[in-house]
Amino acid sequence: MAPASVLAALCLTLSACAAGGAGSAQPTTTGGASAATSVTPAPVPAGLESFYGQKVSWKACEGAESGDPFRCATVKVPLDYDDPSGPSIDLAVKKLPAASGRPMGTLLVNPGGPGGSGVAYVSEAEYAFSDKLRQAYDIVGFDPRGVGASTPLTCLSPQEIAERAEEAKQQGLVPQEECASVDKGQYSAEEAAESGRSAAAACETNSPVPRIIDHMDTESVARDLDVLRGVSGDPRLNYLGVSYGTYLGARYAELFPGNVGRMVLDSAVDPSLGLEQRALEQAASIEETTRTYMASCMAAEGCPFTGSVDEGMAQLKDLIEKAKESPLATRHEGVTVDGDSILGTVVDSMYDSSTWEQLTAALRPAVVDHDGSALLDLTDPPAPEGGDSEAAAQEEAQAAANEEAYSAVSCLDYPVEGDRASWDEYAARITEVAPTTGDGLGYSTAFCQGWGRSATHTPAKITASGAAPILVLGVTGDPATPYAWSQALASQLESGRLVTLEGAGHGAYMRQSSCLNDAVDAYLLTGELPAQGLRCTADESGGDAAQAGDGATAAPTGAATPAPEDGPTT
Repeated sequence: MAPASVLAALCLTLSACAAGGAGSAQPTTTGGASAATSVTPAPVPAGLESFYGQKVSWKACEGAESGDPFRCATVKVPLDYDDPSGPSIDLAVKKLPAASGRPMGTLLVNPGGPGGSGVAYVSEAEYAFSDKLRQAYDIVGFDPRGVGASTPLTCLSPQEIAERAEEAKQQGLVPQEECASVDKGQYSAEEAAESGRSAAAACETNSPVPRIIDHMDTESVARDLDVLRGVSGDPRLNYLGVSYGTYLGARYAELFPGNVGRMVLDSAVDPSLGLEQRALEQAASIEETTRTYMASCMAAEGCPFTGSVDEGMAQLKDLIEKAKESPLATRHEGVTVDGDSILGTVVDSMYDSSTWEQLTAALRPAVVDHDGSALLDLTDPPAPEGGDSEAAAQEEAQAAANEEAYSAVSCLDYPVEGDRASWDEYAARITEVAPTTGDGLGYSTAFCQGWGRSATHTPAKITASGAAPILVLGVTGDPATPYAWSQALASQLESGRLVTLEGAGHGAYMRQSSCLNDAVDAYLLTGELPAQGLRCTADESGGDAAQAGDGATAAPTGAATPAPEDGPTT
């Protein structure tokens, strides 16, 4: 596992398995940017005229087949916004043009991370965005600075990348984006700090623009977002951000409140929390969601765990610990599944309750027969016959070289606080609140101390005074961004409006509820806000087939409760 896994475990990215469609809600009217509304263009920040004024050349994407509607481009932004006349970097951008041919504007999107690919997110537009949005908006995603096809943070040498690609090719497996990595064994503060030092040194040595490591903070990404708004020709930003993308959106709204158009923040991060408190609350939420999964497993046929939920959790922990010492064999010669991989697969599955049956089916042979083949298939499925194994292997290697992007952003966004004694105490608290799934969530601050960059921001509440209404979505059983965080952000924002989804999983829009999907669509398409305190439930289709209003339960005005002071109770 990469040294940065202590931070990568905090991944706040939407799973690529989103599905669903439009739904309904009871709206109230508010303003918002649209093609039919005359809006004064936002002023261009001094010194950035050349960036806002650049002409974007949209072309067919690399490898596109005939009839592929997507278009790709590169946009230049300053490496350092304090020195706009200095070096510039490239942002990779991908657009799905409005199917109607008459776009009402651009909808910029971010899937989370930090370090998630907006280019890949738009590639999944059929599942990630409703037909109504795809008809009305040009939907545009981008790889943030340091990520993917943008000017990258590269933390492996060319030789290491080649070796990683060859290994992936020999195994014949398709790489999957991991949302929750874990450590190899228990870190100490000293080991975490040393991991941070060595990781940062490797990134600086191997990146094509070494200084990129110092300029991947969320404020810089938010400024990039405004450049993208400007070059798109939109006077206001219409935006959908998920998970970490909510933090990016909130920071944008704080920096540019007058530039906010229609903004949806799905599964929010509480910007007032420090790195350690955020990890502690996330660990507790993941553990609680895993307990919910365990209860669901035990209530169904084929569950390999027995007894009470507590006993089942202990059995899962035992499986993980034993596999650390003696990894499970698989049908692939020389390929095994160790305890850290099992834990990562379990935690990843908590992001989407629709995958729980698959998880149970994979865990059963692991528990009963000590066979890890099915677990391996969940993490790294076999490459399809006739697929380009060379390209898949290279993709896996490049992703591995870029996986420290999370660390680069987090260590610039959150200041190092405390000392080794307090870090040990914090790690012990993680183990206490998440005895089964908390391994790997400790010592994040110690890692950032070793990373060696001073934070550019101090966590604080965000009000975004003067911004247009901002829609915040929260899922009551969210393992990655506890529901209390969405409550907190909605209450902090001067113009926040909370919509709640009763359910389990990470990410609310296009997941489970036609009620919620329609509320989001109505707002983005017309500017109409849903009723105060709207609470939605999951429906069987979660999509276009659902009847209008299915699952909707509008609470009385003001009924949405504030975030509890003691953290989430999910």
